Amino acid sequence: MIDIHTHILPGIDDGSKDMDYSIKMLKIAEDNGIKKIIATPHFYRGYYENKYEDVCKHIEDLKKKIVEISINVEIFPGQEVFLDNHTLELYKDGAIKGLNNSKYVLVEFPMETMPKQALDMLYELKISGAVPIIAHPERYLYFMKKPSLINEFIEEKHLFQLNSGSVKGLFGKEAQKLSHTLIEHNICDFIASDAHSTGRRSPKIEEAIIQGDKLRAGLKDKVTKNAEKILSNDSINSCAEKVKEKKSIFSFLKRK
Repeated sequence: MIDIHTHILPGIDDGSKDMDYSIKMLKIAEDNGIKKIIATPHFYRGYYENKYEDVCKHIEDLKKKIVEISINVEIFPGQEVFLDNHTLELYKDGAIKGLNNSKYVLVEFPMETMPKQALDMLYELKISGAVPIIAHPERYLYFMKKPSLINEFIEEKHLFQLNSGSVKGLFGKEAQKLSHTLIEHNICDFIASDAHSTGRRSPKIEEAIIQGDKLRAGLKDKVTKNAEKILSNDSINSCAEKVKEKKSIFSFLKRK
């Protein structure tokens, strides 16, 4: 298995606090059957400005430790990019790059308010050669309140990564409910851990993938192959189905 979203590099964001902690996280990943990990520290202007070049240096330090203690997990560079109106410029300048220097850029939105120009900013990335992957949409409050809002992003053929913890209910009932709805509608191209710790948010994905496969037959095969395609920089096709807009009782009464 391949985990495409982790905060496993030591001391550079809100994930692993030091090298020893990173090793503990890697051992958990190994025990969970994960063979390859993409380290995706935050790139969030003003908070965690982890440039791709710097991420690669941290990766090399961690690789040396992995070899030293014989952990059977490969690690690759990436970033989780907080989307704003500077993202395109940073991508063109090389401060931001795709996962493992591929075309696939992992982007996150604010949790409570969707950026007004989100579609435009993602479109600009696409015409510059990037393929955006929207991180953990099931955790965004606006999608929880109105799941059909995600249809605009489906129309643009964007890709979606769900958190394993959401599928299992670790982020609350609403996030779990939405994650299941998204899986049922094939709005799930990847399941990743978004690991930050050795505890509740540890690098485990197998259970969630199995659970997801029960909700949507073929999901396990799809997310497994898609993760491999990131590392080989091969094309991934979106097959997401739109979510129907829920009709309120008031809309029914208006027709009476």
